[in-house]
Amino acid sequence: MDTFHYLGLLTAWSLSPFSIAVLFFLIALTSWYLDSVIKVRAKGRKWSNARVGAFVGGAFAIEYALGGPVSVYVMHYFTAHIAQHLLLMIVAPGLLSLAAPVTLALQTSKKHTRRLIDGFLHSRFLQFLTFPLVVFVLYYGVMWWFFTSTAVGFAMAHMWLMDILNIMFFAGGVLFWWPIIGKDTILHWRLGFGGRIFSLAIGIPFETFLGITISSNKVSLAPTIYSLGNWHAGGQVLWGAGEAMTTIGLAIVIGSWIASEDRAHRRMDASSDAFPLSTRGEGMPKEYYWAQQTLSRTPVDSPMHQEALTVLKQIEREQLKQRQKTTAPADQDVSLENVQGMQANQAIAPTNSSLD
Repeated sequence: MDTFHYLGLLTAWSLSPFSIAVLFFLIALTSWYLDSVIKVRAKGRKWSNARVGAFVGGAFAIEYALGGPVSVYVMHYFTAHIAQHLLLMIVAPGLLSLAAPVTLALQTSKKHTRRLIDGFLHSRFLQFLTFPLVVFVLYYGVMWWFFTSTAVGFAMAHMWLMDILNIMFFAGGVLFWWPIIGKDTILHWRLGFGGRIFSLAIGIPFETFLGITISSNKVSLAPTIYSLGNWHAGGQVLWGAGEAMTTIGLAIVIGSWIASEDRAHRRMDASSDAFPLSTRGEGMPKEYYWAQQTLSRTPVDSPMHQEALTVLKQIEREQLKQRQKTTAPADQDVSLENVQGMQANQAIAPTNSSLD
């Protein structure tokens, strides 16, 4: 297909062995997810339709990038190659992370499978792979290397290699987006909301500089496939669309932060109201009652239990400081009496020596 046509965005689908394999894999994966959601809901647990939609959308983004029109046009247009890159590294990983598939697997799998999943989540390999510096290199570093060297031209001339690289790009996107906007519990290298915002914020100037670098190249780095004009257009797409998607990610993180704070306040208010009045102490903050109730209702090894212990320790430290402040004047009076007594002894000492 040498000429682009908007109708091709719906009708141009690849029939290569790789794209067909990807299609069957995604169908099987989506079938498992939908079946697991039915099982969870049958047990009376909630599983939002938003998560289901996110998973289906993520699976469709992968198929559209690797087997759909993008995979067809990528052979002729560098803008399509950038679109494929954005779908595999941002759109698909982001949507799948919002769907919480790991949590769903743990809730619906058999005991043996749960042990395997749990063992992988606690493994040193995953701990190394999710180390922030490693993720930074796999996400930003590989992106920079690929689009500023002749690697793109070489890979496009050997499609089996390009298929492998696309899988690696997707894996790098998963490692980057999962701890930032994902709904699954992250066991290693957890990021607070400030760290998530920082991780996304540094990506905006990076994508800008990379887009400008590509757009300002004097020659196409894949001249046998992409013209210089289309190479420049691809850089502009990476610049604009990449920043837009990163900004959306920032909005999701900020929205999650606000929602998290709101839930925490509502939990504290509800716990404060539900806690028996007879057990309340004078002048205790409402966080105290939330922590007490959380300790009585959660397992010892749960994150909420540990958070409640931290809250109680903080309250205890603040109370200790308050008691020290209230007892300070009395201590100062005692110290003053000691000083006066020492001064009196010093005044008597010369008299005793003269008597000797």
